[in-house]
Amino acid sequence: MAFVPIRPTRASTDVIAQIRAAILSGRYRSGDRLPTEREMARQFGVSRVTIRDALRALEASGLIEVRVGGHGGPFVAGPDAAALSESLGNHFHLSGTTFRELAEARLALETTAARLATERATPEDLAALREALAEAADSASRSLDFHESLVQSAHNKALLVMWAATRVLLKEAFDTLHARQPDMVEVARRVHRELYEAIEKRDPERAVRLMREHLYDFAARAEKAAEQPYSKRGRRAI
Repeated sequence: MAFVPIRPTRASTDVIAQIRAAILSGRYRSGDRLPTEREMARQFGVSRVTIRDALRALEASGLIEVRVGGHGGPFVAGPDAAALSESLGNHFHLSGTTFRELAEARLALETTAARLATERATPEDLAALREALAEAADSASRSLDFHESLVQSAHNKALLVMWAATRVLLKEAFDTLHARQPDMVEVARRVHRELYEAIEKRDPERAVRLMREHLYDFAARAEKAAEQPYSKRGRRAI
């Protein structure tokens, strides 16, 4: 039996907890189909309504997806950076996170990524960085592609997931700051070229220093931008 009967007084909560544990433990993997509602109702000893409520909650949390049709049913969801980014963005908005706070958070993530990139970047990574440098010359917002390529070059999945989850927010910040401070474009191009050289030459100290200075500059610009309301709703937050 995959699941065990639970106490009716907290039926939905216990169903969610068991299914979640089964997924996170690896018993069910991304793309696997879960038992049918009827089978789970039998295993848990609850009604199908309770199972349906639990599945809705699990789907809302991004752990499963419920497909319709003849081959439908509950399936374990795959990683979804877009959903994570949306959820994180909503949280940042609701909590009043500012441009400066986002910039400060980037310091820990991207200085670490810069150091690791000098150790782990492959020839393919360096090629991707060069391509991102060329593309950034055409569009201010494309400078984010360089940062993403740099984080990918660190070959650390946790860092990459955190970066991907904040990309939409960063683009919003970049677009606003670039529009208000046009000189930011050329400054970014210069620093990105220097960062690429540091990574290519396997110079972690220089890469970390350049990234730290680059992000401190971003934080200062964010602080300046925060002096005026940014959002159409009048929020100072991101």
